[in-house]
Amino acid sequence: MAAVDAVDARGPRTTAAPTTGLVLAGIALVASLFPWTGGTPVIAVPGVEGSVVGLVLGAGAALTFSLRRHGTVDRRIGAPVAGFLSGALFGYALYQLMRPAIGTDAVPEVGIGLPVAAIAGLGAATVAIADYDAITDDAFWGKTKGFAVALVLGGGAFAGLFVGQVVALIPVSVGGALLGVSVDPRTSTVALTVLTAFSYLGSVGFVALYFFGRDLSLDYLDVSMPSARDVLVTVGGLFALLLLLGGITTLVQQLGLPSSDSQIQQRAMENPTLALYFVALSFLVIAPVEELAYRNVVQKYLYEYFTKRSAVVLGAAVFAAVHFSQYQNANPLATLTTLTVIFFLSLLLGYVYYRTENLVVPILVHGAFNALQFLAVYLQATGHLPTA
Repeated sequence: MAAVDAVDARGPRTTAAPTTGLVLAGIALVASLFPWTGGTPVIAVPGVEGSVVGLVLGAGAALTFSLRRHGTVDRRIGAPVAGFLSGALFGYALYQLMRPAIGTDAVPEVGIGLPVAAIAGLGAATVAIADYDAITDDAFWGKTKGFAVALVLGGGAFAGLFVGQVVALIPVSVGGALLGVSVDPRTSTVALTVLTAFSYLGSVGFVALYFFGRDLSLDYLDVSMPSARDVLVTVGGLFALLLLLGGITTLVQQLGLPSSDSQIQQRAMENPTLALYFVALSFLVIAPVEELAYRNVVQKYLYEYFTKRSAVVLGAAVFAAVHFSQYQNANPLATLTTLTVIFFLSLLLGYVYYRTENLVVPILVHGAFNALQFLAVYLQATGHLPTA
């Protein structure tokens, strides 16, 4: 038999994808030796504190990727097998995380092995798709670099919030002292609102640095007056977003999964007036800046390396990932559940931007969606809608 896959229908055999898959599957395999949860493994084996099932799936994926790397197995067979085993490992890790918590108030204890195995398994499954598509080595490393840079861009925009808040705290404190009012955001609604508004200037500053670094003009901004079609998409997008949230929330409740509220939502429940301030901020600051950073910068940057539909998915993943600190909870499952919800909501916003190529549309959808959420918080906290 001739060398398998030496030259297939799409070109010469490539090694970057299967080699990367082998490394990721190997990491998942090793991580399965370390503690996954505080409970007893489903299959207890001396010396394995994590998961025997994860160990077997990781070993199978690693072996298949190794065979692919050496051209022993055709990509049309090897890649799907490696992808299935890697995806199964990721799914099993999620199941192990959810199993003790479904329908109970139990907070799962997570060891170092579980998140490492899950992330490595998901990465290996994604790499298997690239291997099946016979992606060239140059294209593979280009896409890897593109996604890594997108993560950095998303993280930079999020970090800009904290930088902006620190910088804004000085003039806000001075102004408050001159006016004789409290500027402690823990006790002052106005101070927290002002600091939140100014913190988003940090993200705008990061975007400005991005434009300067890449020598981009303002023409790069996809901002235009909404057409009649854009208005329809805005209304439909908001309706779809609300339906999506309702459907996911119902599913989460039916499964008995916990979720995590943001710090702002928690404070708004304690101080309903804050929710009304954030209704305005949703339209004026939060939605415009977040859509600018994560759609017009991150998602549009991903267009350079991926198909536009793939960029929508990856951009939503970046958006969800950078919100980890905002929704971090003592219950890791609550954090994961909330970030998953954010991913799907961001997916729809990214799709709206992709279809309209007008940043104003996702800004309006995002702003209206956030505003309705804050109004719901106000209604829940006070029992009535705000009156003039």
